[in-house]
Amino acid sequence: MKPARADAVRNRQKLLATAEEAFARDGLAVSVDDIARRAKVGIGTLYRHFPTKDALIAAIVIARIERVAERAEQLAGAPGPGAALGALLEHMVAESATKRDLVEALGGTGWFETAAVEAARSRYRRALAKLLARAQEAGEVRADVTAPDLTAIVKGLFAASVDARARGRLLRILLDGLRR
Repeated sequence: MKPARADAVRNRQKLLATAEEAFARDGLAVSVDDIARRAKVGIGTLYRHFPTKDALIAAIVIARIERVAERAEQLAGAPGPGAALGALLEHMVAESATKRDLVEALGGTGWFETAAVEAARSRYRRALAKLLARAQEAGEVRADVTAPDLTAIVKGLFAASVDARARGRLLRILLDGLRR
């Protein structure tokens, strides 16, 4: 397979960044024509990279899940496994505050059911489970908590649609409740 041209790679990244910002700010109702205009590329360029709006949204969701998985993997070897787990949950809360589809995608609900999304989600789940296991083995987190529990709790936190101050308070309650 021939490597992508540099301008094609730049256009794809520009489209992803523009779409992510537009969807976060204005919701998923933003048209692909508007995204192409905001990214300063033609609609044909958008469709060459993303044949459908769902493909564009899926690419954004995959990138978000991959960022959370990467952060979990980075924290897996950190000293203080309980604090590392807390840092990941804080990261998830911060990411999800403006990107509500992230928590849905991590949990595996909705239309986010493609092989590529599932591969990213599996990476996230493995990294979260490893981080949680380390914290539990160190005696810093309750033994009865599972990785799916953590994802469900974070999803629940955002279902409440609370403001940033309340989210911070609820996160502190969650972290206190995880302690052994």
